[in-house]
Amino acid sequence: MRTASGLFTLLVLAACGGGDAPATDESAPPAEAAPAGPVTMADFAGTWQNTTMLEGTPDPVASVTEGSADGADWTMTLEGRDPIALTASMSGDSLVLVTEPYESILRDGVTVTVRTAGVLVDGRMVGTLVATYQTPDGEEIVRGTIEGVRGGM
Repeated sequence: MRTASGLFTLLVLAACGGGDAPATDESAPPAEAAPAGPVTMADFAGTWQNTTMLEGTPDPVASVTEGSADGADWTMTLEGRDPIALTASMSGDSLVLVTEPYESILRDGVTVTVRTAGVLVDGRMVGTLVATYQTPDGEEIVRGTIEGVRGGM
């Protein structure tokens, strides 16, 4: 009984014991402030110079996306091509862009639809994409990444 009582006392003292408060590191940077509010289409509006890397493709593909704050007028332009209409929407903090079907610049005579989802990171737009090719053998899905910086053509 004496052992059980002593053990109980030690447990109570350990649980209630204050000890010194942990030291703070004065040189540590302050915690980041919470975002000003939810990300909106207006945060993405403007012109973006993009670099896309597709799985299985050694060279990046350059494009320019342009869009309005209300999401009504978004386009993607590939070098030497007319602008391609995009459907723009928001999903959480991501801008989701979907092209209309167009002839691939990587595969002659093959139609492709591209869907991207990008977020803002340090003033850049970074994200993923899914290209759906309509080949003679059926649909083929190719994944990739996209990174954009603000700026004109």
